[in-house]
Amino acid sequence: MESFGEILRTTRQTQGIDILKAERETSISKEYIEALECENVTIFPGEPYLVGFLRNYSEYLGLDAKYMISLYKAKMIQEAPIPEGLLKKEPPRFLKPLIISLVSALVVAAIVLVCVFTFKKEPESENEILTEAKKGAEYQLTAMPIQKRVYKDDVLKVILNNETVEMTVAGTKNFLSLNTPVGLQIIELGEEIELNIDGKDKNDIVVFLSDISKNDEQKGAEVRMFTLDPNQVASAAPTVDVKEIPLVSEIEQKQTSNQIVLFEGNRAYPFTIDATFRGACLFRYAPDRKDSVEDYFTTGDRFVTTVNNTIRIWMSNANALKLQVIGDGRTESIEVGRPGQVLVQDIKWIKDYDGKYKLVVLEVD
Repeated sequence: MESFGEILRTTRQTQGIDILKAERETSISKEYIEALECENVTIFPGEPYLVGFLRNYSEYLGLDAKYMISLYKAKMIQEAPIPEGLLKKEPPRFLKPLIISLVSALVVAAIVLVCVFTFKKEPESENEILTEAKKGAEYQLTAMPIQKRVYKDDVLKVILNNETVEMTVAGTKNFLSLNTPVGLQIIELGEEIELNIDGKDKNDIVVFLSDISKNDEQKGAEVRMFTLDPNQVASAAPTVDVKEIPLVSEIEQKQTSNQIVLFEGNRAYPFTIDATFRGACLFRYAPDRKDSVEDYFTTGDRFVTTVNNTIRIWMSNANALKLQVIGDGRTESIEVGRPGQVLVQDIKWIKDYDGKYKLVVLEVD
């Protein structure tokens, strides 16, 4: 069997690339590159990291990433010990005829049961067969913003001129597509768009797409949605619950590292995280104390999400992403970390001693 580590090392050397150059151009740390070439799998925090770095490094060298990953998996299977329970043992001679008799009896019983239930009742109509089909969720939109993860076939309802207008989620891969009474509407990642869904003289709803998978429709799309009132009141934007904002004294008791202040003023407001990836990275985030979501990103991928109060982000390769925070019409960039560095950060609103609000970045141990 071919050695994936030997192929990586030979290919790199043939192309005249040294380890330090590979580290700079892939954002994969030197120790991980050397571990891949030596097939030292124990150094990685987990298999997802190893597979991600192997894919990224193989593509960098112009190799078939799928083939290299298959070599790695074949090696793991080959080196895994055979469980004791799987070792072949010679069964007693009397078991074979006994098993054959039991199997034959079970087959006959199964045939009888199938026949009984088949002829016992036929469906009354096609609708009876379809009752078990999965039905999409339904959401009612109002002037109060809601933030949901929607999936294909979900239904969005809006009351316009005392009539209910329905939209259906048509697709959640790479971009969000909505089937409306006036046709298909497309929303790109990071785009906030006003839509006219009834064909009349004004826009009816606002949709902001904050997160969507580039290649997996099953992951759905994270959207913020609300209706526009007759006067187009801008106060329909989401608000921050100031009761959830901690005082700076609470943070100082728990936090030992320095704070990076992004925004400050007399009010707190929702902010947007915009991450662009320039290398392989396992990325996890938990906004506003919700359950964390994890995904694998590589060069050219982008992640955008809108947060009200706080978000915790976790990254396996800190130097692999460019991180920006957008709020109140301003944009601030965050210097993240080193190649291969595992880093956890909180970006959150806090209330200072003077009553002002600060959006800060805190490193989590």
